[in-house]
Amino acid sequence: MSEFIRIPDNPVPAGGEVFCLETADGAQLRSAIFPVENARGAVVLLNGRCEFIEKYFEVIEDLRARGLSVATMDWRGQGLSSRLLPAAEKGHIDDFKTYVSDLRLLMEQVAKTNFTGPYILITHSMGGAPALQLLAEGYEGFAGAILCAPMTRFFANPVMRLYARLASGSACRLGASRQSVLGVKEYSLEFEGNALTSDRTRHTRFLELQTAAPNAIIRSPTYGWLKAATDSIDELHKPGRLNGIHVPVRIISAERDLLIDHTDHEELADAYEKIDCITIKGALHEILMERDELRDQYWKAFDEFTEPLLAPSQTARANVIA
Repeated sequence: MSEFIRIPDNPVPAGGEVFCLETADGAQLRSAIFPVENARGAVVLLNGRCEFIEKYFEVIEDLRARGLSVATMDWRGQGLSSRLLPAAEKGHIDDFKTYVSDLRLLMEQVAKTNFTGPYILITHSMGGAPALQLLAEGYEGFAGAILCAPMTRFFANPVMRLYARLASGSACRLGASRQSVLGVKEYSLEFEGNALTSDRTRHTRFLELQTAAPNAIIRSPTYGWLKAATDSIDELHKPGRLNGIHVPVRIISAERDLLIDHTDHEELADAYEKIDCITIKGALHEILMERDELRDQYWKAFDEFTEPLLAPSQTARANVIA
């Protein structure tokens, strides 16, 4: 775990350091930091299901160019963090509260230990669910959060959502929680027809990373993971559940998302004062891995959101120097 996964077209950002973070229950979370000299603040960056640190090197460089240091990790059960099943290619979790605990640990023991704030939380897809859960608990360690295509509701088609709920619940009751969900398509393997990104170069880069490190790959989720995800989504939609959020949250949503129901993002923004939503027209699910013209819209929304959150620290520094 002491080395990054390396391929020619994906250089390691300068100053990057990778290491293990041990949890209270003995799991090893593969974590990394990317410091910036005289940083304006720091970002905790959380990826989505099936992903790992190296896929986000370009994003990390974008953040470092903005004067932001970065702390990140491979989620428990994927990448090169501790796996939860003997069949390591299965993506499994029993309860998303475990992810919430791991996120809090990354913030408290890695981000705060290595960097000064303000701290900004950035997530993609699956990472958005535990992020919202943590923030809803009233956690105020972050100055704000930006959630890219967060996993707040599966699929626009309610029939597909109902199938996911019934299949996962039935399988778990029958003792098959550790079996892989049938029929899940792996979009990272072929560019044509994929539902993740319309950018061939970025799609190919992740495929090359998987080829370079097959032990970092997971494929289909288990029925246990699917039930845990569904339970987490249900929790987020309980009336008033997100009233505990005390920091600003911006959802950046993908109009052409086939995996997450992007209309739910707008509904959450309408329901909660602390949440707003910007939808990027034409974007598929992985906005940060999309074509430049779509990524540029993400970064514009990012900069507009973070500038007032970072500005107070700059003012404070100026006062100290004066």
